[in-house]
Amino acid sequence: MKSLPDRYGVGDMSDILYRKQKKYYFLLVLPALCIYTFALAGPLIFGTIPNSFFSWNLIKGTHNWIGIKNFVNLFHDKDFIQSLLLTFKLAVVTIVCTNVLAFFAALALNTHIFGKPVIRAFFFIPNIISGVMIALAWTFIFQKVTPILGQVLHSEAVKGFSWFGNSGAAFAAVAIVTVWQGLGFLMILYITGLQSIPLDVMEAACIDGCVGFNRIIRIQLPLLMPTITINLFVSIANAFKAFDINYALTGGGPSKTTQTIAMNIYDDAFGTFNMGYGCAKSVILFLIIAVISLVQLNITRKREVQS
Repeated sequence: MKSLPDRYGVGDMSDILYRKQKKYYFLLVLPALCIYTFALAGPLIFGTIPNSFFSWNLIKGTHNWIGIKNFVNLFHDKDFIQSLLLTFKLAVVTIVCTNVLAFFAALALNTHIFGKPVIRAFFFIPNIISGVMIALAWTFIFQKVTPILGQVLHSEAVKGFSWFGNSGAAFAAVAIVTVWQGLGFLMILYITGLQSIPLDVMEAACIDGCVGFNRIIRIQLPLLMPTITINLFVSIANAFKAFDINYALTGGGPSKTTQTIAMNIYDDAFGTFNMGYGCAKSVILFLIIAVISLVQLNITRKREVQS
């Protein structure tokens, strides 16, 4: 049985309009694409990738060709492997939590409630604040507010709880702050997607008895697939490039258990000034993000065609 978007021809109509205006859309994004290519792809192709095959140390002044030795050494680098696993774990948690919470927040704020613009603004504000500033604010909350909350609740466990004393609590602190910062931006995109759903489709769904959670699954989510594609792409890229919040909140501690790949690369490139080794790690990070993003785009794009 076809879903309601298929029955009412919404998916077919959007596909026709997209194909008709495809060249026009490409011309609109071409200037931004050229700037992006010049600013990011250029340094990657002509700087990072070539230098990953060299033993390049800024302090010693060495720049010697060593082939793939940097990449071989990665498989024996315990800190890199630990940061890689931590980054994957943090990415899964933050991507899922941020998108789920943003979607339900968008559903709630897409209704007729009092003060809706103000509430939306409060959700979005963390996204425009520096990650370092946010980390400093949450450090105060974790270290000063938690003991006060324990006193109010007369709980010694809460009063003496340390957010940065063990790896599990530190990871939870980083995840909470990361989700809190990214929630507002994704929520705005989900609201935009919800508002683009034709009212006649929603009314037809109500007439057919498709309401509540059933309407979300059968109507809204299929029609939101273009928005979900964008949000997942943004979430994946941000999750694997996580640096500022982790660096300012925990510094990678305790014992580098919250050190992401980006922080590990920073330590090699600007801590020990082993730029060649840092470039090799950057290439691996780029490949990881590229592969995961392409798989995600392929999967969600297929869902868009079906919707």
